[in-house]
Amino acid sequence: MADGAVRNILERSIDELPDELRTVFVARVVDGMTPGQCDELSALTSETVEARLHNARSLLDEVLVRQFSPAFGGVHQLDDSRSERTTNAVMDQLFPRR
Repeated sequence: MADGAVRNILERSIDELPDELRTVFVARVVDGMTPGQCDELSALTSETVEARLHNARSLLDEVLVRQFSPAFGGVHQLDDSRSERTTNAVMDQLFPRR
């Protein structure tokens, strides 16, 4: 049941991304397109695709932290660098970079 709830939160969070970020994120992360395929499909430069992917990940990170932080209150505090590494590791497991 928890997996379904997490999936719903992830899907809702992805749906709420701005269109230009969501399109790149879904193409690269969800659909597994290569950077070259994404460039061809979107007619964007590689740099723009990667920048949008980075921005989408950052926004998702913020949204997910807000969503889940109440559940983790009091688990243990992390310094900023450790928290960022942990978040990146979780995001990489959920959405492997290709």
